[in-house]
Amino acid sequence: MNNRKAPITNEKGALLLSNAFFKKIMLIFIVIIMLLLSWFLWHRAHYLLVISDMNTEETLWSSEIDQGESFFHEYIHSVEKSSVKEVFQFSSTGELLTMESWTKSFGAGMPYQRKGDVEIKDGYYIMKNLNRPVHGGVLRMKPSTLYPHTFSFRDQTIYLSKEPYVKRIIEINVIELSWWEGILRFFTLE
Repeated sequence: MNNRKAPITNEKGALLLSNAFFKKIMLIFIVIIMLLLSWFLWHRAHYLLVISDMNTEETLWSSEIDQGESFFHEYIHSVEKSSVKEVFQFSSTGELLTMESWTKSFGAGMPYQRKGDVEIKDGYYIMKNLNRPVHGGVLRMKPSTLYPHTFSFRDQTIYLSKEPYVKRIIEINVIELSWWEGILRFFTLE
């Protein structure tokens, strides 16, 4: 009885070598792609538009935002009882800017100075191109259930006059994520 194994034929050896070679090439390819992706994500700033509770710092809503993008909120003014729309932009310098103000009247707590470009459209006084930095870089407000209050960004509309936003002092802010948080967010697709 012979305990020796039969030698590997050239066909079997070539097949084994080609599979090992293919696996090594694929591993190298995957490592290179991961390194390139990490480098790209590390060198690209990631920003998050956040609505949070000012007192508890609890994040109530968030979405990635790019420089140059805008968002707005609409509400009924508590004194004038008229509709107000304010448009904000996350500028290329990293600031939150007030860009537009839409009002149906002038009075207590309403704009009273002519700034930017002014026009009247559909019963609104519209002040455009304000480019006014938001004081302190953070919007603060206390939504009420008395009147509808919405926040809109991209294709999302959030009712600030409903839970969990109502009766809280909320902050709307843009924060910069670290490169590591950006990579984690990219892979978890929050």
